[in-house]
Amino acid sequence: MEKNQNQIVAGTDRGATTINVHGLLTKSWYKYPHLRRLYGWLVVVLMVQATNGFDGSLMNGLQALTYWQKYFDYPTGAQLGIFNGTQGLGSVFSVTFLWWLVEKIGRRYTIMIGAVIIIIGVFLQSFATSLAMFASARAIIGMGLSFEYTAAPMLVTEVAHPAHRAQLSTLLNTLYNFGATIAAWVTLGTLTIQSDWSWRSVSLLQMFPSVISITLTWFVPEIATGQNEKARKIIVDYHCGGDENDPLAAFEMHEIETTLAFERESSNGGWLALFKTKGNRWRVWVVCSCAFLTQATGTTLIGYYLVVVLSGIGIKNPRTQSIINGCLTMWNMGFAFWGAYVIDKFGRRKMMLYSLTGQLMFGFLPWTICNALYTKSGNEAAGHAVIAFIFIASAFYSTTWNGILTGYTVECMSYDVRSKLIVSQNFLVQASITGFNYLNPVALENIQWKYYVVIDIIIVLAFACVYFTYPETSSITLEEISTIFDGKHAVKNALFEEEIVMDGISKGASGDKAVTVERKEVSEGT
Repeated sequence: MEKNQNQIVAGTDRGATTINVHGLLTKSWYKYPHLRRLYGWLVVVLMVQATNGFDGSLMNGLQALTYWQKYFDYPTGAQLGIFNGTQGLGSVFSVTFLWWLVEKIGRRYTIMIGAVIIIIGVFLQSFATSLAMFASARAIIGMGLSFEYTAAPMLVTEVAHPAHRAQLSTLLNTLYNFGATIAAWVTLGTLTIQSDWSWRSVSLLQMFPSVISITLTWFVPEIATGQNEKARKIIVDYHCGGDENDPLAAFEMHEIETTLAFERESSNGGWLALFKTKGNRWRVWVVCSCAFLTQATGTTLIGYYLVVVLSGIGIKNPRTQSIINGCLTMWNMGFAFWGAYVIDKFGRRKMMLYSLTGQLMFGFLPWTICNALYTKSGNEAAGHAVIAFIFIASAFYSTTWNGILTGYTVECMSYDVRSKLIVSQNFLVQASITGFNYLNPVALENIQWKYYVVIDIIIVLAFACVYFTYPETSSITLEEISTIFDGKHAVKNALFEEEIVMDGISKGASGDKAVTVERKEVSEGT
């Protein structure tokens, strides 16, 4: 066993009680057996978003299938909105109790219950005989999905090693594109099936990730509130390779215990806690605005109505539509994985701003112009150019915004209000998806390219929102992030304030080169 695998530097340019999480490990994660084991289990949790991605891409792909269109009498406008919008209604309903359930039974059980609900919904969807039955199945699937993506971000964020928390929490939502890619290409393959099984078969495949969740989620480690000994064992086993004397174990446990104690004292535990302090009101703004903006900047348009968009520029061949959908999901997946990899290097806030700038200037703005030219004059070249701008806009979105809801916003949440903010975030996400899924087909049918102007304006407002109100949270621990929101009232790690430095911890001077010290008295200013 390697002694002191985590090299803690006490003191950075953020303060004397902070640590440099990127300096904890001296080797890549895959060179540590305990981290390979931890992340092997976390893959099971990361896969829950593949279910969500499969669902979104499935509804895009089904619109290109002749037998699905024929079976449901070629839905358009508001009727098409019902097919997509009802999924969000199930999620909205579950908000009324999920905030309590995820704390009462834990993250793992919540994920597994959600997987069971999804399987029931998928079965009903696959064998639907009417619009009402299909829409009801969509609502059930939406409820199951809300169980999963309420608990999954919390579990990943709380269990991941501090050095890799940002990448893993961002990667969670990135796997949406993995599921979307599978659905897109499977749907293309089912075009050759000359029966209703062309859409029923691909629908049945949606339950596969949920079967994995039910089977394996129980084995994923979970740090439960109030079970300090179990929490310490998980940290020692999975963050420190079994080394009880690794300084990171004491550091993390001390931060968890003192932060929870502070949050219990300063919070009444109810929903009013979200608005009780300035820090929590700031958290509510960041989480709620982000939840809306991730859906309002065009992703629901591309994710659920790409077939309608393509038909609007003269591309109506089902096979061509399916190929474009498949290529777009693979394109998005590549950029999303790249974004998850570099987000700690460039910073969350900076990447959000660059993403929105590129999305507008090189994506939606020229897309709007070309779509208007096609609509007004029938210019085929302008119509085909829209395809390129769809890919460009999607690339800029995928680099950052795909992972923000499971990375950045979860980091901003303090533990005492985390479950309530996660549920509130999911409520707003699903309410936004539901609203836009009803609005998008109606707007595309009636005002056409003018609707894209509205999206352009929303992206400008999103840029202003991020620039003026979103803090940077890169490269620090969850407990340290609380100092950004709560200021002098936040908990600081007393291990470094007590002027005692543990064996294996280095003490730096506000970001200066660290000096290794043994366990001994440290004079002020050392």
